[in-house]
Amino acid sequence: MPPPPQLNGGKVTPNLAMDAAATRLLNLTVLQRLDPAVEDILITAAHVTLYDFNIDLNQWSRKDVEGSLFVVKRNSQPRFQFIVMNRRNTDNLVEDLLSDFEYELQPPYLLYRNASQEVNGIWFYNQHDCEAVASLFGR
Repeated sequence: MPPPPQLNGGKVTPNLAMDAAATRLLNLTVLQRLDPAVEDILITAAHVTLYDFNIDLNQWSRKDVEGSLFVVKRNSQPRFQFIVMNRRNTDNLVEDLLSDFEYELQPPYLLYRNASQEVNGIWFYNQHDCEAVASLFGR
């Protein structure tokens, strides 16, 4: 049972550390329902939107994918993936992070080429999240 909220001069102050841990555990549980091989969340971005680059038309178009992004570690191959829990429909985006994964950081966008050789862009609401995810991809 979580500790009671702190009373601060008569105001109720939430326990943010406990809330963050509970949120992380809830997210991990949801991801494990989709993929039982998920064992850890390495990083989270609260809100992203996906774009697709059409090489023939030389233009970007918005995909029907928007939501929270999770970079996860799995206990089977592929060991690492990123997942966007889609708020727009029931199709979540799952991309494998393999050794030949190509990406480029152009804040607030992270551009990448997936295994199907499609060029996609991830727009991050929070630029710090964008840079942190790119840094993780680099490792």
